[in-house]
Amino acid sequence: MSTIVLFLDQESLPKQTTDRINETAPDFEVLITQDRDQVESVLEEIEILAGWFPHDLVPRAQHVRWIQQWGAGADWLLRHPEALEMDFVLTNASGLHAIPISEHILAFIFTFARDMHRAIHNQLDRAWKTPQWHKVIELAGKTMLLIGMGSIGARTAELAASLGMRVFGVRRNAHHDSIGVEAVFSPDHLLEVLPKADFVVLTIPLTRETKGMIGETELRQMKR
Repeated sequence: MSTIVLFLDQESLPKQTTDRINETAPDFEVLITQDRDQVESVLEEIEILAGWFPHDLVPRAQHVRWIQQWGAGADWLLRHPEALEMDFVLTNASGLHAIPISEHILAFIFTFARDMHRAIHNQLDRAWKTPQWHKVIELAGKTMLLIGMGSIGARTAELAASLGMRVFGVRRNAHHDSIGVEAVFSPDHLLEVLPKADFVVLTIPLTRETKGMIGETELRQMKR
């Protein structure tokens, strides 16, 4: 019998979800586990897999026909090029992470703007130190450069603009209709726009084209 593997914590899935999977695929054995050994024992039977599946096992799952990955990026294929020779459909979760990731980005920006990282270290050291006020900034009026304008970038731009920040974007297609984005530049103009940014945010997938996009030359163009 063909097998569906969901590489997930079984307790994280509601019973109604597992019931629905079983009803939808009655001719499949459904295995929900994060036990690598257990998965290896059924590699030959796997036809569908999803979740945080160990990518190094994919080339050995010779009968897999569909992989549903939990993230948006498929950069794991760069590390396992042998999987590119296999005949399966790869689908991702693009668009699902726009809210949590954009909020995570803003959390980092607030941390640096309010010098919270030093305050946390002081707290852990049980040290009462006067804040370094010259390192505390207001985000209103500051400039964010977004490299990548997909769903995560668009949501981040909207949040940044609502804080009064100027937002510039970089994408292959310079056309845009994202809320809060003042201007969009092609990658050819990256070195020209980097000096304008107070915060540089990368929301691009890791591919052969984007790997190393920010290197020594680009870092030297940024503000100190």
